[in-house]
Amino acid sequence: MSEEAPNLVQFEAKVKQATTRKHQKEISLITELLNIYTKAFNLVTSFKRTEDNDVSYAWLLLIARSYHSMRSAVLLIFSGYYDSALTLLRTVTEDWLVGKDCEHYRPTLDTLLYEKHRFGDKELQLRYIDMAKRVKAEDKVKDIVYTGDYRFQSKFTHAGRLSLAVMLDQKTNELRVVPCYDGLLFYCCCELLIRNSLRINELMYRFLESCSGEAVKNWSKMVEPGVEDMVDWLKTLQQKYGDKDTYVEEDD
Repeated sequence: MSEEAPNLVQFEAKVKQATTRKHQKEISLITELLNIYTKAFNLVTSFKRTEDNDVSYAWLLLIARSYHSMRSAVLLIFSGYYDSALTLLRTVTEDWLVGKDCEHYRPTLDTLLYEKHRFGDKELQLRYIDMAKRVKAEDKVKDIVYTGDYRFQSKFTHAGRLSLAVMLDQKTNELRVVPCYDGLLFYCCCELLIRNSLRINELMYRFLESCSGEAVKNWSKMVEPGVEDMVDWLKTLQQKYGDKDTYVEEDD
């Protein structure tokens, strides 16, 4: 009698085991990444809406949303659903763009909190590319948020050559119907996860600063070592990728 074929949960467990065995450093960094937000929320136990704190309220909502997205992406990464994780991480990039832009561009804030306008409105310049230009995040030389990260993540959100290519095992050309461990895609997801986290940290700093000078001071001291570790990890990332990143395409 033949043994029963492994089910989906067993395949996911196998990926988690491989990830845990090979990536202790990254798991430690990701754990600290999530703890950074827990520590911040613990410092601000309540938030009272007033007539003049719309921006702080928007930051709070966007930070919480991004926190949930990053936590969900981590679960997907550890289970081998890298393409889905990248799709979810794009929403964090969008949250950062909106959070940065709504501080100085009222139509963005009004759209976010009151639905007075519609995101994507070209006339009011409420597209993400418009926000990126206003917050200086569209220039490859100055910043990689929009031109680099956002456009790359978008290739996984929409059906296309790259989003379909990652469904195939690059060595065997077999379709990945069930999840399987892929070191290159794991590092790709971790890179974008950590970069996005560092950006949302900027919004968290501004939010805590608007609530309490003492809170932001305490939080900064608590999270500084973890942030430094993440920055150092990003600096050594090219060594982990090797000579060529299989999945990164040049833009047309």
